Amino acid sequence: MRRTIQKYPPFHADHVGSLLRPACLKRARSAFVAGKLTRSQLTQLEDDEIRRVVEQQKACGIHVITDGVLRRTGGHYDFFAHLDGIAGPVEAQDYCKTQQEMAACHLHIVGPVAFNPEHPFLAHYRFLHQAVGDDPQAVAKQTLPSPCMLMYRSLRRNSVYQALDAYCDDLAQVYVQALHAFYAQGCRYLQLDDTFWSLFGDVAAIRAELDDGTDPYQLIEHCVSLLNRIMQDKPKDMYISLHVCSGELDTKILHRNPFADVIAKALGRLNVNSLFLEYADAHFSGLETLRAIGAQTVVLGVITSETGELEDARSIKRRINDASLYLPLNQLALSPMCGFASAESAEWLTEEQQWNKLRHIVDLAHEIWVMSE
Repeated sequence: MRRTIQKYPPFHADHVGSLLRPACLKRARSAFVAGKLTRSQLTQLEDDEIRRVVEQQKACGIHVITDGVLRRTGGHYDFFAHLDGIAGPVEAQDYCKTQQEMAACHLHIVGPVAFNPEHPFLAHYRFLHQAVGDDPQAVAKQTLPSPCMLMYRSLRRNSVYQALDAYCDDLAQVYVQALHAFYAQGCRYLQLDDTFWSLFGDVAAIRAELDDGTDPYQLIEHCVSLLNRIMQDKPKDMYISLHVCSGELDTKILHRNPFADVIAKALGRLNVNSLFLEYADAHFSGLETLRAIGAQTVVLGVITSETGELEDARSIKRRINDASLYLPLNQLALSPMCGFASAESAEWLTEEQQWNKLRHIVDLAHEIWVMSE
């Protein structure tokens, strides 16, 4: 028997969103690039695979359903490149000194940034919403890159905006319009994915900012202000989460670096509904930083998405118990540390292991929160 749930997040079992790309979809995308498959043929295959992973997620018992970001090819580029005023890809610039800055350089600002009301992601969400259907056990979640992903130096240093405040004003307006556009399609749960915060754990990136005359503390304040301005104007019954991700950077932005306390306090001031934070052993590990969190639900990424082996249930329960020393148990939730396919070529585990991980999270959440009530 399936467990009855509330229809609205937060849920104690969640996941970041991306799923492993099926081999047939990888082959089809390569064929499309080579001109051997039409756009409509590729879209039909994407539709079929998304319907399949929707049903697989339901079968795992997870109530948060995504399209696995199966339609995307370039991570955050896919969303940003369809906004007005942004173009890409371009060659990386000389002043990109870190791996994450190099990634951002694939985009550039060519005019005033504005939301495109015909953005293809709206149709993508509409398909997901229809695929999930009226199932009372399931909620369709849309994932988007955070506006802070457009705050890298390579994008802030543009010829269109002479002042950072004006740039942030337009970014805030883009996202307010985006949230309302997705809301009109039926979206009530939207997640912002953000690797920009990990910049403050990258010594090379901080040094580059300082050399460029940027005050990192002021940059943090701009990010907090930008996100909170968007939250102020979001639809009242739309649930927004922020996934604070390390991306490809093996760093500990919330632990053992000069900005740890500053970042933790900044995240605590964000008016998002929940924060996805990585606490797997190989990544962010300082649970004491939870002291700075405010009213947000914290989704603890204590399940690794990089190996197929299932974590020991007792160890995870101890981790959640430790976190409950800093935040009430009911303010916590459980998820993988990141998506299962943060890159197109990710081959960390098999699809069967991916579904087993989701089932494991659902079972653990039931034992920790439901059976403890």
